[in-house]
Amino acid sequence: MTPRRDNQPESWQTWLTVVQWLLLALFAFRVGAQLWQKYRPVDFLPAFEAWQSGFLPYGLLFFGQMLLIVVMVMITVRLTTGRIRPNLRIGEVLLSLGAVYFAFMLFRFGAALTFAQRHSFLGAVLPAFFHLVLGGWLLGVGLYHGRLASLSTPEKPRVSMAWWLAYPVVMAVCLWLHVWLVDQGVEVLWATYTPVAVGAAAITLLERLLPHRDEWQPNGEEVKNDLIFMVLVQMLLPKGLTFLVAVMVLNWLEAHGLFLPGLWPHDWPPAGQATLMILLADFLRYWLHRASHEWSQGLWRLHAVHHSPQKLNWVNVGRFHPIEKSLQFLCDAAPFILLGVSAEVLALYFVFYAVNGFFQHCNVELRLGLLNCVISGPELHRWHHSWEPRESNKNYGNNIIVWDLLFGTYFLPKERVVDLLGLRNRQYPMNFLRQMRTPFVKEADQAGE
Repeated sequence: MTPRRDNQPESWQTWLTVVQWLLLALFAFRVGAQLWQKYRPVDFLPAFEAWQSGFLPYGLLFFGQMLLIVVMVMITVRLTTGRIRPNLRIGEVLLSLGAVYFAFMLFRFGAALTFAQRHSFLGAVLPAFFHLVLGGWLLGVGLYHGRLASLSTPEKPRVSMAWWLAYPVVMAVCLWLHVWLVDQGVEVLWATYTPVAVGAAAITLLERLLPHRDEWQPNGEEVKNDLIFMVLVQMLLPKGLTFLVAVMVLNWLEAHGLFLPGLWPHDWPPAGQATLMILLADFLRYWLHRASHEWSQGLWRLHAVHHSPQKLNWVNVGRFHPIEKSLQFLCDAAPFILLGVSAEVLALYFVFYAVNGFFQHCNVELRLGLLNCVISGPELHRWHHSWEPRESNKNYGNNIIVWDLLFGTYFLPKERVVDLLGLRNRQYPMNFLRQMRTPFVKEADQAGE
């Protein structure tokens, strides 16, 4: 039976059903309008061809659309009459799929209006808009299941659609902004750092509106030290290392007839090259990261700097010792510079790398759902920062989590949340200058200096 509800959720459910019927009517209009334009075209509607991307033959497309409308009507009627038994698991799956689908179509819609107007798939404005409609409808069904099911279990927080949309929508907007700026001829540096700054601003706002834990809000001293790390170690140090690799090492290789760029698939689309780069870079970073935890007398003493915060928020994502950051650079940037990966691909990789990193450490109440099997996001990374080694020696993925799944270090408990964060030494110094020397103080992470 449908769980007993008070007036507030009943009112909310009424509004949801109204929205679901409106979205269903919009999609049905799209199907009917294209059919009308095929057999009885009129001037006040877009031409028949504008209603589809051409990805499928119209006959097959129309059959699929009609089948979809029948299913949507059946579900919406049952939703309206309260004959759907809410199921939290079904709600989470639908919200997860709906959020990814909606975000991708948001990127597609933005692309169709800007840089991809001539692309057969990305440039189809009307199909992209109506796929957004479908994504919204799917999210609504997921919200119905998730929220009403959570009301029957008082110990669980009431499900919010914002939890599921936060990551994919912000990521889609940042990637779209980057590609659009590049298409407008904006210099690569600005086209890269502008969307990263937009992502940081969006996550800062989300940390205020949807905090995961109020006690994780940073104080002024913490923010000051984290910003020093961000600017000096996360931003300026890689620039200097890139110059050394690009100018000195590449010149030396070319002078000795060693042409590594021939090993990279330069003819692939930039998105394909960036995806390959993510897979390969994360493979190298996975083993470096794992070694940093398992070599307690060596790399761990450097890596302890990153694990020192007892709170997580997006600003402390850059808290790394410069020596460790240099080792990371040898895995996730230097090899690809030597392979001659283009600045366009490196920039696309960096936008995803930076915004995903901000989300990894963010103090935002969000859910990635099925994406937790692909993306190394905050739900997984919070466990990696647990002060319990059996929990923190997991989830080593930098951008993606597939290598953890493959090598047995994936960890995501369902029935509890992470407890304390940080190091065993609760007095580990947090000041930037003092953390420059803590790796050289024996067992500083375990006991006081």
